[in-house]
Amino acid sequence: MQSSQSSSAQSHLPSRSPQNDKAQLVLIPDRIDVEEESRLYDELEEDEDVNESFALQSSPGPPSIYSRDIWLGDHVGQSAVFSRDVRISGWTSVGDQLGGAFIVYDCAIRTKEGITIHAHKRFNDFVELYHTLKHTLPRHLLHFIPPLPPKSPFARYRPAFLDHRRRQLQSWLSVVLLHPEIGACQAVRHWVLD
Repeated sequence: MQSSQSSSAQSHLPSRSPQNDKAQLVLIPDRIDVEEESRLYDELEEDEDVNESFALQSSPGPPSIYSRDIWLGDHVGQSAVFSRDVRISGWTSVGDQLGGAFIVYDCAIRTKEGITIHAHKRFNDFVELYHTLKHTLPRHLLHFIPPLPPKSPFARYRPAFLDHRRRQLQSWLSVVLLHPEIGACQAVRHWVLD
């Protein structure tokens, strides 16, 4: 059954003849003109060098790793954010647990200029920044502020809990400080430098 279908399908195909194939063939000469190829290659290289030097002169920043034509400064404007990287490198307990100890987090904030600022902040300082931002930022920016990690009075001195909270606070602080508008606001600058 299949053989009869395939033979009938083949009968509807146009027949191929050597005369039809010659019209579609492009003949390549037996020899290559090496001098002509070298000249064309040199012209292409010169054009590329001119384009690169023009791009280097008119570019606003370093080239992208993905393309020679796209620059990292394209379509971004100048950001007023002063920080480039945010890390909470650790935490320490201040005082004794019976007499009112508290935890201090070491926030290492690297600026655009490459200076690292170490801000030592308690969890209450993060809460204060959160509420300040909620009350002072324009309404359209409020949804960019993530919620803070919850308080846990019973586990607040356990190392596993503190390390987990450190990572959560680092993520929260990164979102706030590296946002192009929120990270440039006066409340954030005051919080970092206070």
